[in-house]
Amino acid sequence: MQEQDIEQLRTWISPEYLEPEKIRDISILFKKSEPFKHLELPQFFDEEKLTQVLVGLGKEAFTFKESDLFKFNQTGDLATTSNVAIAGFRDFLYSKAFVDYMQALTGFTLSRDTIDLAGTLYQDTDFLLVHDDQLDNRKIAFLTYLGSMLADQGGSLNLFDTKDGLPDKVVKKIIPKFNTLAFFEVSEISFHEVEEVYAEVDRIAIGGWFYNA
Repeated sequence: MQEQDIEQLRTWISPEYLEPEKIRDISILFKKSEPFKHLELPQFFDEEKLTQVLVGLGKEAFTFKESDLFKFNQTGDLATTSNVAIAGFRDFLYSKAFVDYMQALTGFTLSRDTIDLAGTLYQDTDFLLVHDDQLDNRKIAFLTYLGSMLADQGGSLNLFDTKDGLPDKVVKKIIPKFNTLAFFEVSEISFHEVEEVYAEVDRIAIGGWFYNA
């Protein structure tokens, strides 16, 4: 990476995650992870900046969505947000510097042509049933958690193993924690769900996808 890219990364990402040895270690962990390639990186972003993003997201309009497969609230496409804090976060996530960084972590070649980002809010009894995210050449799904939950409150991101090409059982639970970046490879085996929320607590996050170049 060029020095100007490193400087841009430093404005948002915690310094420990920019050390060359750390980047190499994360890449190894990602490629070895089960049941499919994924990682959760705690305390990833600058906390003050991410708090401003959370405040900004509270000013966005959320739409309630419900079907047999899901129940939650979601913002519109944040590619067109007028909120300064969210726009800055969006521009950083899809900058050359951060896309190059994600390529270094995952080993994938990613596109910057598509910006796909939205806020989600899960409340008591909300859920998202198991699916694989395969659509429109998606390669990496990612979430930045803007709030924290306890294990017994539900809302975890559950990863499934597979049997005969179908989701079998949950083998990994990622509990939402403020300022954690979670991401995984989208593939024919990337079966996951958002566990039903069982408490009067908000599961709030910003997430999206990176696409194949």
